[in-house]
Amino acid sequence: MYKSLVPVSPERHRNLSWHGFSDYGFAYGEAVIPLILTEMPRACTDMPIGFIRQQDEIAPVAICSLVPGKNYYIAPDGRWLGTYVPAILRAYPFALLKGVAEEGGEPTTLVCIDEQSGLLTERSDLEDARPFFNDEDQPVGKFAQVLNFLIQLDQERRATRKVCELLGELELLVEWPMRVETGDGLQDVTGVMRIDEDRLQALPDDAFLRLRKTGALPLIYTQLLSIQRLANLSHMAQLQAKLLQSQPSLADAFEIPLDDGLEFNFD
Repeated sequence: MYKSLVPVSPERHRNLSWHGFSDYGFAYGEAVIPLILTEMPRACTDMPIGFIRQQDEIAPVAICSLVPGKNYYIAPDGRWLGTYVPAILRAYPFALLKGVAEEGGEPTTLVCIDEQSGLLTERSDLEDARPFFNDEDQPVGKFAQVLNFLIQLDQERRATRKVCELLGELELLVEWPMRVETGDGLQDVTGVMRIDEDRLQALPDDAFLRLRKTGALPLIYTQLLSIQRLANLSHMAQLQAKLLQSQPSLADAFEIPLDDGLEFNFD
């Protein structure tokens, strides 16, 4: 999704401006999208949720396709077809990255922008041009709002990671057997995990209490509820084919309302 993330700094971006994205085409190749704990109750009503292992961490993800490199929730014109947009997409072209840790210290967190997103400009006279900094090199306007949003996401991501660590410790995650139809026949999809409901029911009381105190129960139940949304992927794939063939209006081709009522909007 990101092509060239570069830390935002007054030295590099003081005389530049940015503008918001007009469509979600930048995420068209993302088959899975990271989620945080607080957005899962809304996400589970729209898309299946699973878990993947990223390096040494386990993270919940929205499953947008079972085919690598495809996102069935994005129309050919870049429109988002679902009813919930994952938070990480709403922050584009910005992201947080970990910097190099000083000896004995924690790694710094860097606010970065994708400089190859096409959303940077040297022209400040454009109607939708947004500066990064004021004359005192302090974040200003929409960029300041983005910073607050990213800080909130980072805090939620840390809490989500702790919950997922406990799920792994209690061995509640198992491989999610799935298959997808390709030109070469049915292919197994690997690397995605789900909650094992039998193991959950068999937990001793003290372990279940740990889940409750850690705030893991909403994550567990929303993932289990989202399993029924796996059928949505087939519907989305059919919708993609229809849109590519005939290019009807989305209002005619899609029955779910497109207004997502998002809290965070940088447009």
